Amino acid sequence: MPALVAFGRRWAIGSDDFVFPGITSVFIRLLWVAAVCAVYISNKETLRCPGGELLEIYFIGFIALVSFTIILELVIVYVSGQGSITNTHPRRFMPQLLYLRLVIFFLELVWSAVGAYWGFSKWEERSSDEGDSCDIEVVRAVKGTVITSWIISFIILIAVIIFFDPLGNLNEDPHENTEDGMDGLSQSREFLATTSNAAKQVWERRCRLLCCCAGSDENSQDAFADVSALMAVFFKNLDIVPSDIAAGLVLLQYDQERHIRRGERPHIPKRNIPTIVPTEVPLEVEVRKASHFIFYALGCYGWMFYVYDNLLCGLCKLSKNCRCCMCCRSDRVSQYDNCCDCNTSAVKQLTKLNDDDIVHMSYKNKIYEVPFFVALDHHEKAVVISIRGTLSLKDALTDATADSEKMDIEGREIYAHKGILRSATTIKTILTENQILEKAFQKAKSDDYSVVVVGHSLGAGTASLLSIMLKSRWPSLSCFAYAPPGGLVSDAGVNYSADFICSVVLGEDVVPRLTLETLDDLKERMASVIKKSNRPKYQLMLGACWYTICGFPEKLPDDEEGSGQHEALDPQQPLIVDAPGSPARQVYSGEGSSTSSTSQGVQKIPLFPPGHFIWIKEKDLTNRTFCKNKCYEAQFGRHDDFSYIIVNPSMVTDHLPNNLFRALCYLNEQQPTEEV
Repeated sequence: MPALVAFGRRWAIGSDDFVFPGITSVFIRLLWVAAVCAVYISNKETLRCPGGELLEIYFIGFIALVSFTIILELVIVYVSGQGSITNTHPRRFMPQLLYLRLVIFFLELVWSAVGAYWGFSKWEERSSDEGDSCDIEVVRAVKGTVITSWIISFIILIAVIIFFDPLGNLNEDPHENTEDGMDGLSQSREFLATTSNAAKQVWERRCRLLCCCAGSDENSQDAFADVSALMAVFFKNLDIVPSDIAAGLVLLQYDQERHIRRGERPHIPKRNIPTIVPTEVPLEVEVRKASHFIFYALGCYGWMFYVYDNLLCGLCKLSKNCRCCMCCRSDRVSQYDNCCDCNTSAVKQLTKLNDDDIVHMSYKNKIYEVPFFVALDHHEKAVVISIRGTLSLKDALTDATADSEKMDIEGREIYAHKGILRSATTIKTILTENQILEKAFQKAKSDDYSVVVVGHSLGAGTASLLSIMLKSRWPSLSCFAYAPPGGLVSDAGVNYSADFICSVVLGEDVVPRLTLETLDDLKERMASVIKKSNRPKYQLMLGACWYTICGFPEKLPDDEEGSGQHEALDPQQPLIVDAPGSPARQVYSGEGSSTSSTSQGVQKIPLFPPGHFIWIKEKDLTNRTFCKNKCYEAQFGRHDDFSYIIVNPSMVTDHLPNNLFRALCYLNEQQPTEEV
């Protein structure tokens, strides 16, 4: 940080990012040159043949060239490891070293071409004409060396393409003129404004490239436009590279652990967070029901998740319910399943349902349309609607369409996540047009049944919004949202859904905490801890790997007391540049459906997780490792518990549905056998 400036443009890599790639390259080249030296020395006498002098010249030139490359890359590694993330002065000669490395790279290409011409000549024909022959093993060694050279060169070219910044030619450093006072600041703001459209186009191309395998439909253009606009706004005022984000998260984790040990409360941004009346349902009853209905949420993920969670015998168990050539039959239960109904088999295996209990099942997956099924649960006397979470690039685009859109709820002004709301609207349309719920109640032959909507992650968000839509039609409806998205529904929707939506969250799961506001707060916090740190980036990464495996030590690395750290900072070079006409922090005001001003000056409506919370936490959080057996406890949570992002490796693993399932099973086993 800031981004490396070389060859007249900015790159998506920092000058301190060459330590690990350089060490890896040096290690590979050392093994490579050692093998070539061994071949050359052991076969030196056999090169006394027609044309052998060419091979000998190639070997000598190759060994000299690679040896110089190793020395140069060691220098690059040393220089890249100097200074801190923000203190780039010790690395000021990095561009010149890269220019020299580029010259060596071209020499390697030329020498590889020479080796290819010499090594792949017809040595057998030439030697037979002159009555002597070169050792074929030596020729093969040259060929292998040439092929390896081209492979390494290809890998380097791929790396250059990856770290190429399409906006690099526009990114004249927005900070370089700040020393001129307000004129420099005006130029910086003008720079950010003029690059907005270009950044949006670049992000749209990136989205299309990333999702090239997802196909396209009538919603693709809308989704790509929304996602690219969001990404362009979020990243345009950040002078960071991807590795800086990783280092910032590591530093935040250190900082959080330090505050926890001091008994201090975590940083909570100022927001108008909804406060709901606690539910009257006992916690034990909610946990028991959540443990029961999570099987439906897991089943909707289909056969791939089932096999992933049952690696040894998953396929054998699924084969019991799979049927060949089901796509040719008209009496199949599911729609858009594969030819053997593997997904349907996974649902039956997890939920213990039979064909008569499944009312409708659809695995059609498009942007704003997720798979779901409707089934009868005779044990709980419920018509269950289960909706699948994110499992494809199309689902990811639905997740990323994070603008707010007003829900069509009579008498209520409720706003929700745009992509998830459209998914819920699609499912509601299918349910209504085909009268699926009415058919389910007719099949149940009882008035005691109620509607229960469940889902995990994206499925949880879709289930929550669908429940809000269906509540007026089915008053007894309830919903279990496992790890729902944080930026889902406005405060009016939270208050409306508090009685019938139960959100179940495990530990430090990042998804229920993920909103545009918490992301902005995380960005500010990362910039703050990065500016305070005087440790090189490679040390932070090594420490993070070690602490993740072995847990935190008794004494944390104290980045706040490093000598000379303030001198290392450049006060004229902030990490976050304010957009034109906007404050550095988002400001929230008003009651009810409050709005926040974004960097574009557009009013956004803050969104929150739905309903009330069951928060499942580990009992012992000290010295956590991946190998440790975990014990859990549950409590009713509040929305302010999820108003900030906790940085920890478990922020990702806690979101996995199988981990949440195991935590609920543990809690259910600890309850008394008699029903509360």
